[in-house]
Amino acid sequence: MNAILEKVRARVAVDFATADPAHDLGHVDRVAALAGEIAARTGADPRIAQVAAYVHDYHRVEEARHDRHDRRPIRPEDARAAVLEVLEGCGVPQEWHPPILRAVELTGRYRFAEDDLDDGCPVAAAVHDADNLDAMGAIGIGRAFAYGGLLGEPLWDPGTALKEVYQEGETSSVLAHLYEKLVRLEQDMLTEPARRMAADRALLLHRFAAGFRSEWDRAQAAGSRVRWDPRTRFLSVEEPRGEADEPLVRVGFRGQVSLTFDEQGQPAEVRLLDVPDLLATGVRIVLSQGRPHHRIEGVGDIELQLRENRPVALQLHLRSR
Repeated sequence: MNAILEKVRARVAVDFATADPAHDLGHVDRVAALAGEIAARTGADPRIAQVAAYVHDYHRVEEARHDRHDRRPIRPEDARAAVLEVLEGCGVPQEWHPPILRAVELTGRYRFAEDDLDDGCPVAAAVHDADNLDAMGAIGIGRAFAYGGLLGEPLWDPGTALKEVYQEGETSSVLAHLYEKLVRLEQDMLTEPARRMAADRALLLHRFAAGFRSEWDRAQAAGSRVRWDPRTRFLSVEEPRGEADEPLVRVGFRGQVSLTFDEQGQPAEVRLLDVPDLLATGVRIVLSQGRPHHRIEGVGDIELQLRENRPVALQLHLRSR
C-alpha cells in the first residue's frame, strides 16, 4: 500500500469507527480491494480506484447523524465537501480529484432506479462495480440483514408490493430489498471482470432467497405442491416427502427455462432446457393438466433435488427482465 493510500485509509478508519456494520471499514476495505483488481484488469489506475473506494461512502456518515427512525437517504455527491476535505488533508494529487469525485457520484446510480450509467471514466466504472459486488453474494446477504435490523425492517412481508423503480431508503422488508435491488445489480455491471464475478454472487442470492421462501411458505401454505409468485418470478415445486433417510442430490445451476401457464395463470409445465452433464438431457415437469394458455421463457437460477436421478423438488427464480 502506498503512502497516500495509507493516509486515506487511516483517516477513513477514524471517521467510520462508529459506522453501521453494513457500511463500516470492512466494507470499504473490500470495495477498495475489488476496485483495485478491476481497475488493473481494465487498464485504469488501481491507486486512484482504491482511494476513490475508500471515500465513496461518506454520505453514510452524514446519514448516521440522524436517529435511525429519522434516517433520510443522502446522495453520494452530496457529501462532496467531506470527500474533498479527506483528499486535500491526505495530500491526494489534484489530478486524481476529478475521477475520484466521478466515482463517488456513480456509486449511487442504478439503471433500475432510472439513472444514466453510461460512463467513460474507467476508475468510476471499477469503483461502481466493486461497490455493487460487495452488496451481492454471502456478504451482501449479511449486510442486508444487518442494515435491515438497524432500521427495524421485518424479514419478509409477502403481502406488500415490490417497487418497480428502486428508491434508496427503507423498504417493506429485508427480502424485498434483495429482490428490489441486490439481484438486479448483476445487470448493472459496467466492466467485464465484474460481470463474471457477479454471476456467481447472483446465483447465491437467488439460492438463498429460494431457501428462505421455501421455509417461509411451507409454514404458510402447508400441503401446496406448486407455488408461483409472479412478482418475484419464483417457482417452487415439491413432491410428497418419502422416507427421511432417502438420499437426495442437490444440483444448483443457471440455465434456460420455459414455463407454460394455464388459463387461470397457474404453472402447468416447466422445462429446463439446458442442464448440467449430471442430468444428461433437459428436464420436463408436468405440474397440472390445465389447458395451456401462454408461455414465458428466460434464464433461471435453479436448484433441483434428485432422488435416484428423478426430480423430486425444484426451486427457481427467473431473472428480472
